[in-house]
Amino acid sequence: MKRGKWEVTAAALVLSTTLLAGCSTGNEAAQAMNVTVKVSQAQKGMLGQGNIYTGTVNPSATVNIMPKIAGKVDNVTVDVGAQVKPGQVLFRLDDDDLRNKLKIAQSDAKAAQAGVKTAETSRETGVVSASSGLVSSKNGIISSKSAITQAQSGINQAQAAVNQANTAVKQAQTAISTAGNTIKQTQEALATAKSTLTRTQSLADNGLATQAQLEQAQAAVVSAQTAYDNAVNGRANAQEQLEAARNSQVTAQKGLATAQSAYENANSSYTNASEGYNNAQRQLEVSQSTAGVEASRQKVEQAQVNIDIARDALDNAVVKSPINGIVVTKNVEAGEMVSSAAPSLVIANLDQVNILIYVPAEEINGIQAGDRVQVSVASSGIVANGKVKNINPMDASGNGYPVEVAVSNPDGKLKTGMLADVSFVGDDAKEGIIVPTKAIQQDGKQSYVYTAAKGRAVRKPVTVGITAGSQSLITKGLNAGDQVISNNAALLDENTTVQIASNH
Repeated sequence: MKRGKWEVTAAALVLSTTLLAGCSTGNEAAQAMNVTVKVSQAQKGMLGQGNIYTGTVNPSATVNIMPKIAGKVDNVTVDVGAQVKPGQVLFRLDDDDLRNKLKIAQSDAKAAQAGVKTAETSRETGVVSASSGLVSSKNGIISSKSAITQAQSGINQAQAAVNQANTAVKQAQTAISTAGNTIKQTQEALATAKSTLTRTQSLADNGLATQAQLEQAQAAVVSAQTAYDNAVNGRANAQEQLEAARNSQVTAQKGLATAQSAYENANSSYTNASEGYNNAQRQLEVSQSTAGVEASRQKVEQAQVNIDIARDALDNAVVKSPINGIVVTKNVEAGEMVSSAAPSLVIANLDQVNILIYVPAEEINGIQAGDRVQVSVASSGIVANGKVKNINPMDASGNGYPVEVAVSNPDGKLKTGMLADVSFVGDDAKEGIIVPTKAIQQDGKQSYVYTAAKGRAVRKPVTVGITAGSQSLITKGLNAGDQVISNNAALLDENTTVQIASNH
């Protein structure tokens, strides 16, 4: 400030000397001066009206950065005041052990995958073997069924032979009995014929019987003898037939026993083949089961989970920023041990800031979330527009109701701790260029301001919309970003050389 005053005084002396000397006009003298000025950047916005509330600028978000895992810090890549973006690395932990754990988990996964292949191969081999056994046992059933059929046929044939032999025995026995009766009858007839021949011979010898009667009696004996001999021969033949029938009966019974034994063996083979077939089916079901393969696959999944856990732990060794912001606190250095128990860094998001004001009870019901506000920071010449973010319904110990205002801060000019004046913008407020009221000068009915451009003052006629205290809304004549001179206007003229003073 002392330097500015000295320059203004020097400029005045130069001006006075020049005028006394009469060497130049007043306009030339003004151009020759070097005037130190303060400027305020013209900003597009709307003017607030009514009561002004003072609040403090705060970050829209403050994040405590803590690692998910404990460990020793390998290196820190940021310092206090550093601008950071989402995903930017803030610091790294020593990760040798974590890398080894990941390698072990990956090795376990490969072993588990090999186990799946082994289980699948074993299952396929088991299915092939069980299928072969099933086919073999099925063939055994078919073969044993055929043997049963053949054995049953053999039993039937043997039983028929036994029946036939039994019939032959009975027939032979009947023939023997008949032959015995015939022998008895012919024997009696032979005895009678012999007795008659004896009597007839005696009568013939005594002349009492004729020769014809004697020959007849002799013929009757011969005939009776022949009948007797035939009966004896018939009995002998019947006895031979009985013996042969009995031999056939024994042979047939043996054949029946053999056929029955074959049938029993065939049945036993069928039973064994059926049991083998059932066992083969069960074995096939067991071999077809995917339980072993599924268990191996579950081991692969678990191994993959372990890989993911190990990889996450390795990733967590690199701590990154979750938001856009500025590092405001740093509590960590390389070589130190950190954990999730305390913040290592604190990051504040100043892309958008919040300003907390307190509104008295008689005014709070006239405010709603989303209402537009004008924010002014006199210390930095900053004017911005914002909106009511939220309204706390609880009175803050008699200080009024807390109202939080959100303001966009893309250029970062609003900084934490700055005092800001907040006024509400009406629904009918018009948008224009906001400048300090003291920067506006009058030349008759024409309003104008000076702007600083390329080290010189530029006079610009303006149209003033409305004025609200220290600020005015320009509707015509200025553009956002113009450097509006806010002091020493009396010393300025078009093209006066100017030097912009610091706002600090």
